[in-house]
Amino acid sequence: MILPKVFPPRNKQLFMIEKNRRVLLHLSLIPGVGPSVVLKIIKSLLDDLSNIGNHIQNDVVANIDLLSIYDYRISDFINKVGLFPLMSQKVFDGLRDEIALDKELSLIEKHGIELLTLLDEGYPVQLNQIYLPPTVLYCKGRSLNSESKNIAIVGARKANDYARCAIEELVYGLVSADWHIISGGAFGADSMAHNAALDSKGITVAVIGSGLLNYYPLSNKNLFKRIANEGGTLVSPFPLFAPPEKGNFPARNRVISGLSKGCIVAQAAKRSGALITANFALEQGRQVFAIPGSIFDELSAGPNELIKQGAKIVSCIDDILEEFGEESVLKSMGNEASNADFKKPKASVTTRKVRVKKMFPVETDPILKELSQSCSMDELSVKTGFGFVELQDKLFEFQISGKIKQNFAGNWELV
Repeated sequence: MILPKVFPPRNKQLFMIEKNRRVLLHLSLIPGVGPSVVLKIIKSLLDDLSNIGNHIQNDVVANIDLLSIYDYRISDFINKVGLFPLMSQKVFDGLRDEIALDKELSLIEKHGIELLTLLDEGYPVQLNQIYLPPTVLYCKGRSLNSESKNIAIVGARKANDYARCAIEELVYGLVSADWHIISGGAFGADSMAHNAALDSKGITVAVIGSGLLNYYPLSNKNLFKRIANEGGTLVSPFPLFAPPEKGNFPARNRVISGLSKGCIVAQAAKRSGALITANFALEQGRQVFAIPGSIFDELSAGPNELIKQGAKIVSCIDDILEEFGEESVLKSMGNEASNADFKKPKASVTTRKVRVKKMFPVETDPILKELSQSCSMDELSVKTGFGFVELQDKLFEFQISGKIKQNFAGNWELV
């Protein structure tokens, strides 16, 4: 097999490194062969097994020769590696089929994809420290900074305007403090986080649940192009044309949290992918943050539950930065500092509240007018024409500001 340009042989040691990368890619393309199998194979080739745990230390395996496994028989995978017979057969057969490997290598070169493997120095340090990190990462756009400050922002696909306001405000502050924003490229909160980072001229990374040549969701294609073209990175642990299968998304979520030092949950139902990501973050020893919401909004049930379980409540950027020993950059800039390098999102929490006040002065606000007498949610919805979710958000704002309250019967009334 001829090495393509993505694996150029420069000297003997580098040539071996590139060959090892090729072997790891080959292993990752065999259906059913995941990081646990790859780890067992690498361990079987090391003399000192005590030097390696459940993740790969680059300095330990720098001189390993993975090419030798092409000479293994099925019995070797059983006896030397410790694989079960069925998996041994699968690996043995997969290594003898080079069609998928050659096709993947051609696509990598043709589309300018960067491939990172567990043995690469550029493999993200944070991700390499989790239990069984992915064998390979496909990247498009800016090269991943191995030691950058990354923070994940996740939430519901149906995230509403409240989540958008909070995300935009927090992202602006995080970008100002040189944090990179990690999310999953999905609708709703994910897209809000990516767009807010780009609008703030920051760096964002989208980890998607399909191959980089089979974008999902397809309707976010323009967002993905924008990320890759404006200094961000598209990342996938799946083969280039992998479909967005249901089982891919927990694996995708492990990468999102694994790349990050912390995870912020904006809006999420009690059972959601965002909470799966938060749980992975906890397992990986990351700090979990939650943006609180109305007790009447099902999309706030997830963050509110996380707060009850010990996640840090977030009401401003300083709640996040102080956990990492940082001071708010916006505060330290002072009033005279220039923010020319950062474009503040148009729909920040502060400006949105001002707009609400301008649009609905207290004396003409339709909700406050109707609450001259106590009303139930259903009555308010009929009288004002607001939908249930929108009405919940507005009632929550008025309640926080001390203008209204709920009486013993559960109806809303003016304070």
